[in-house]
Amino acid sequence: MLPAIANRKSVFPQFFTGEPVDAATLGQLFEAANLAPSHRKTEPWRFRCYRDGGKDQLKQELLDVYGREKEDAAGIEKKFGTKIDQSAAVLLIFLHRDPRESVPEWEEIAAVGAAVENLWLSLDGHGLGGYWSSPGFVCGGYGDWPGAAANERCLGMFYIGRPDAPDLPRPRGDWREKVTWIE
Repeated sequence: MLPAIANRKSVFPQFFTGEPVDAATLGQLFEAANLAPSHRKTEPWRFRCYRDGGKDQLKQELLDVYGREKEDAAGIEKKFGTKIDQSAAVLLIFLHRDPRESVPEWEEIAAVGAAVENLWLSLDGHGLGGYWSSPGFVCGGYGDWPGAAANERCLGMFYIGRPDAPDLPRPRGDWREKVTWIE
C-alpha cells in the first residue's frame, strides 16, 4: 500500500497527451472513490464528470458562476479553457450535505477528501494522472453551482488525463517532525 501512496502525485493538464479515457475506466475510479469512509454512512461525495462535448458545458458553467463576480469571459477561457481541453475528463467535486446534519460539516468534508484520495490513488494503476484544483469562485456556498441542490457545495475541480510528464521529485519533510509521541 505504501508504494501506491508514495506514487500519488499531481499531474497538471499541460502534461496530458489528450487521449480520451473510456467511461468504464472512469467508473472504476468512481468505484474506488465510493469506498471512502464516512461517519454514519452519509457518503457525502458527489461528482460531475465532464468529458467529450460535456467539457463545453463545463466552460459555460464556469462563465455563469464567474460572471456573478466579474465580467471577464476571455479571462475564464484563458485560465481554464486550455486545461479543460487538454484533459480527458474534468470532475467537479461536491459535498452533498446530510439534510439531517447528523454529523458535523467538517466530517463530511473530510469524507469527500477521502473519496478524492481513493480516486487519486487509483489513477496510476490505469496509466492516468490528475490534480485537484480549488479556485475560490468555484468553491462557493451551498446551491451556488448551476444545478446544485440547496445542500450541495462545490469543493473543486479534478482534472484527469493520460500523462506524458517527467517524473519530478516530490520532496517531503520527515514524518518524525510531524508526530508527537505520548507514552
